[in-house]
Amino acid sequence: MRIWGKTIASLCLTGLCAQFAAVATAAAPAAKPAPLPPLRTERVFLTSVDTPGGKATALFGFWFKGKGKSDKKPTIIAMHGCGGLYSSVNKEKIEFTPRHIAMARALTDAGYNVLFPDSFTPRGRRSICQESLAQREASSANRRYDVQIAMRWLATQEDVDYARVGMVGWSHGATTILAALNLAQTDVAVRKVQPKAAVAFYPTCTPYAGSRTPYKPAAPMLILMGENDDWTPPEACESLEKKVAGSDTDITLRLYPDTYHDFDAPGLPMHVRMDIPGVGKRGEGVTSGGNPDSRAEAYREMLKFLKDKLE
Repeated sequence: MRIWGKTIASLCLTGLCAQFAAVATAAAPAAKPAPLPPLRTERVFLTSVDTPGGKATALFGFWFKGKGKSDKKPTIIAMHGCGGLYSSVNKEKIEFTPRHIAMARALTDAGYNVLFPDSFTPRGRRSICQESLAQREASSANRRYDVQIAMRWLATQEDVDYARVGMVGWSHGATTILAALNLAQTDVAVRKVQPKAAVAFYPTCTPYAGSRTPYKPAAPMLILMGENDDWTPPEACESLEKKVAGSDTDITLRLYPDTYHDFDAPGLPMHVRMDIPGVGKRGEGVTSGGNPDSRAEAYREMLKFLKDKLE
């Protein structure tokens, strides 16, 4: 099997290096943007469990070092969505999506280290978007243990300021963040060190908004969503924001007009997906597509939030 494609990246899976080509940015039709320098990453090995006391799962992730001269840097754990880390354009290759490359660049340019755990490939999946909730071995509840082992791995790294760890996630990965920061769960509550901030792009808030057990976030959270999102509708997150309001740790929700699911994916055309079970109105599917203006605003809000909480 071809391990890594040349179109976006060249990754030395058996070594310690990788190069990521730049994500094309919007430019006038008559002018090409100057190429950005490649990103470099290291493949690292993690171990997680699927349930408390359950079987060990050998995971791996990709480690990007932040820019800057300081020995210890604030660090972000980035949790991919149901589509996984890799592009679906050519399934014979394993390439980071433009969304993940763009995020790695934005965060490392801002001085953050970034760890992208791969929750799916080691569990025999490329994507789980088309699986029903009952079929998903890598549920958001189970993936919270991936977050815990990522935290443990970061604690061993000399260039990580362990007092300044944050999280960023998308859709299923954003819902994983909700699970991983819920102090109502004993395994979360007993964790000696908690992340200090979290940014969740269009999570599913329904399990927590409707739960009889109050949701207790371990860290301040910024949720970024489109007003028109019909895949993970924002109403549940609005309800969760209100329920948590006034507590020691707040959830802040930002909604962007004329914006749908996956709005931060560079170059993703608007389209309707009929292959996602259990979401949207019957027979109508769900809408997905990028919105450059909303994406730019969301990145500004994300970076400001992380700076306020981690620096």
